[in-house]
Amino acid sequence: MTGQREKLILSKEDVNNNNNNNNGTWSNSVPTFSDLPSCLLELILSFLLLKDNISASAVCKAWRTAAEYVRVVEKHPWVIYIPLCGTLIDLFDPLPWKRYTLNLPEMDGSFVCYSKDGWLLMRRTNLVDLFFFNPYTRELITLPKYNSQFQKIAFSSAPTSGTCVSVTLNFSLKYLLSIRICYPGATEWITMEFPFSLDFDPFRHSNLIYANDHFFYFTGGILFEFDPATRTLNHQAWDEYRRPHGRFFYLMEQKGELFLMYACGSVTPKVYKLSSSKWEEISSATFDGLTIFASRYSSVTRMDVLGLRNSVYLAKYGSYGMQCEFYSFREGRLLKPLIVSQMLDEPNFVEGLWIEPPPCKDVLDFKLRKGKAKVTIAL
Repeated sequence: MTGQREKLILSKEDVNNNNNNNNGTWSNSVPTFSDLPSCLLELILSFLLLKDNISASAVCKAWRTAAEYVRVVEKHPWVIYIPLCGTLIDLFDPLPWKRYTLNLPEMDGSFVCYSKDGWLLMRRTNLVDLFFFNPYTRELITLPKYNSQFQKIAFSSAPTSGTCVSVTLNFSLKYLLSIRICYPGATEWITMEFPFSLDFDPFRHSNLIYANDHFFYFTGGILFEFDPATRTLNHQAWDEYRRPHGRFFYLMEQKGELFLMYACGSVTPKVYKLSSSKWEEISSATFDGLTIFASRYSSVTRMDVLGLRNSVYLAKYGSYGMQCEFYSFREGRLLKPLIVSQMLDEPNFVEGLWIEPPPCKDVLDFKLRKGKAKVTIAL
């Protein structure tokens, strides 16, 4: 049966070539998978997971060539560090531990609110002007003036996509949630108010994310879900909610599935996956190649990133330098925080968040910070 199946997936021409000798007589040799045409082999290998792709590449030279050709490895994000004052922006690649500097005068006098698809959502210090900014292309897109406060803000996709929608959340009163939405090119924000009977804890909440055409937000054991198309709000309580004092929440998604992580100090973070309307804790055995990149204003996930699998990278912020904590779920512990050497000689508040890597470092005006690009391990 095995031989028959192998013959069936070969073309008629391939079968004839493999089973006829130079004299035109029929041969008894049975074709094997090593005889597959390269185009068919590439098609088969393209369905494999990364770890299986790597295993297949060790079979023979032809398989290695085909496996490497179709191998798709997700690009990991970088950390962008933005000072409250000044125009020098630092980018940190956590895999080779390299740091680059980019001079962006457009961001002076602004602070970052969110990051997605390589774009930053910024707010001027006057607290009224909001704008999108791409640090790689230096394209700037303004939003209508925002004359109010908000707890969280996010956008669905790149502002150049044509489908981008921005959303803010503001728990202005104890039992009233104010949501505003806006589209690039609009002249004003649209305001909606939703009453609810649940307490909002301003110190225990996650970031705002977009997944499956909805915005999600977690606070006080409640997952809020906002549909910008129908402008409706739903929420779901987490009955098993248990949260030690002082922990921070990070909400993210991977291919439409929601993940929630909370971390504190040197304690190994706890990660939960929303499955059938229930939060299920993920253990080190079920992390399955997932990598979490978390920060206060952007948290993303990747699968099967070489050198970064089954781990959590947490971008921190502070008044002097930059720090990226690294948790290994394989080791089950914090592997000592990575301290990026101090960027400034004087105190200046620095915010760190994750952003898509530059499309090509060679075409950007990057400068490796000589003498300060070193990343050390904190003792």
